[in-house]
Amino acid sequence: MFTKRPLAILVGAVALALAATGCSGTVESLAGDDTSSGEGRSTLTLQDSTSYTQLPIRFGVEKGFFDEEDLDVRFTQVQDAVTGVATGELTFAFGPTSNYLRAAEKGSPIKIVSSAFRSKGPFFLVARPGINSVADLKGKTVGIAQAGSSMETYTRKILSDNGVNPDDVSFIANGVNEQAYGTLTTGQVDATIIHQPFPALGELDGKSVTLARGWDYLPTYHTGVLIAGNDVINDDPELLRRGLSAYFKSYTYAKEHYDEYLPWLQAKLGTIDPKAVELALQQEDDIWDNNPAIDPVAIADTQDVEIAVGFQDARYDADKYIDTQFIPQEYVKDFSYPQPAR
Repeated sequence: MFTKRPLAILVGAVALALAATGCSGTVESLAGDDTSSGEGRSTLTLQDSTSYTQLPIRFGVEKGFFDEEDLDVRFTQVQDAVTGVATGELTFAFGPTSNYLRAAEKGSPIKIVSSAFRSKGPFFLVARPGINSVADLKGKTVGIAQAGSSMETYTRKILSDNGVNPDDVSFIANGVNEQAYGTLTTGQVDATIIHQPFPALGELDGKSVTLARGWDYLPTYHTGVLIAGNDVINDDPELLRRGLSAYFKSYTYAKEHYDEYLPWLQAKLGTIDPKAVELALQQEDDIWDNNPAIDPVAIADTQDVEIAVGFQDARYDADKYIDTQFIPQEYVKDFSYPQPAR
């Protein structure tokens, strides 16, 4: 059972804005010679990100997959992806399914237009050396990225399934990626939920041990989607179709050509041990499925989990906020899920 209670959030040195979607900044062009698209071309505006999970998009730009769709690609930094797509500043954006569904239910003019390159929780619960099991986290401090996030949901589920009452753990909103890893290695938290490549890096450097993988505990919880604003959906549907086609071609090619993608990725993540980057790809290879289809059963399961953990009051009609007409059918696959850990 999940335990419901108010979170005691300890605010440390981490800037929590970074735990969301980034900060304001400038627009960068990675294709095209100027700020306007040429004849017959369109501009696809995406959220700027150099994170490990988003780099296949840049890889696809360099490979020419977006150019094949007559698309120029621009990246811009925004404070919030929901606001970005709702205002048309972004053509589409990647992010957590449950957060985006809640935003739509509350009135944001957005819809889910596709699953992302993966939709199963790519989260790893890692701890400082000396903590060897989830049970050891009782009475300890655990980073949950951002209060109310899907990463907190996974953390609570992992704790509960291993006999640890979440009430017996102190949660800290400690950011994501480098920020979260820093709170672990500097002793601000005893454990944290985190994305790759940091579990692999911590393992190789001897700075962390992996206690659990998210998808082993909530295999049908839907975690990754692409959203677009209603205005883009209504006014420029062809831009969405071409953009999603290039997106999935980029991710699919990267997954099927590790021999080419891995050295490229290692070069882009130059401050991270190349061995850790390779290990990171290996450790989550089985959930990188590049399936744009949206499983309604998984969406329902996700709502039920959010209700159980106390982040949602009741089920709502998620179908109102999902528009599948733009999904590139050539990438659609049968739904498959890993066996839950027991």
